[in-house]
Amino acid sequence: MVSQIGKIGLIGAGAVGGFYGLMLKKGGEDIHFHIRSNFEKVREEGFSLIHHLPEQKKEKIYNVPVYRESTSIGICDWIIIATKATANKQVMELVRPMVDKNTSFLTLQNGMGNVEIIAESYGENRVIIGGLCFTCINRTEQNRIESILPGYVQFGQHGELLSEKGKSIVNAFERSGIRVRYADSLEEALWRKLCWNIPFNGLSIVGGGITTDLILANQELRKRARQLMIEIQSGAKAHGVTIEDTFLDKQFELTEGMGPYQPSSLIDFLEDKPVEVEAIFGEALRKGNSKGVEMVELNKLYTELLLIT
Repeated sequence: MVSQIGKIGLIGAGAVGGFYGLMLKKGGEDIHFHIRSNFEKVREEGFSLIHHLPEQKKEKIYNVPVYRESTSIGICDWIIIATKATANKQVMELVRPMVDKNTSFLTLQNGMGNVEIIAESYGENRVIIGGLCFTCINRTEQNRIESILPGYVQFGQHGELLSEKGKSIVNAFERSGIRVRYADSLEEALWRKLCWNIPFNGLSIVGGGITTDLILANQELRKRARQLMIEIQSGAKAHGVTIEDTFLDKQFELTEGMGPYQPSSLIDFLEDKPVEVEAIFGEALRKGNSKGVEMVELNKLYTELLLIT
């Protein structure tokens, strides 16, 4: 099978990047993985991909094109960035040998401000897509990725509706067996994603390193989660984005189905890695405050996280 969108370079083959990168590889795309910490293990043993839903399935994927240096990958038609937002400045330099005037970007990162950093580094006129991953995926070993809840990826383009080139990478995801949705507004999709990310990533840390089921079981934490969602809803409204109350209700329903899930920020915290405090929590707070929205609970959570991470 020949790739229809050209050469893809993937930066950040952790849980999310690794899963979607492997799905694209299985779908016949010409994708190249930039890997450092687990390079030898993946080169020798490949990846194990575990699917929990819709049915239990384990796959072993060999002959994964992996590289320690971005210079070895060369110029790409698409670059997918799936690193933590805390590494954005370093990543912008890392990908420079992979970029020419025709290269487009897809970011699969959490929080706000990621597409803007790409645009500042490589130009506003470039095709830059934001992909919001509404899913539960964990990397349980260096080369083992588990998809607990497949969910979907919602795509929107920076500064405009999805162009034909933007649609081409969405189609590649869909051909590879990934559920996709289109966002008329990337900003709206980002605010909606924060309705889950902010309460459950944040409270799992400040609640004492707990899984999402324990947040739901604790009346005080559940109340805080709801209030955080309401404040995100208000911040979004001030920026012209309407989020329905029923969408907030749905976040609790989805989380109940996840069981004892560890959000990505909690995993980073427990592993003593940088937590995406600014991209997920700080940026939303600043955007809300810039429109005069009072976000008392979010400010409290943001302050707590700055103290302990």
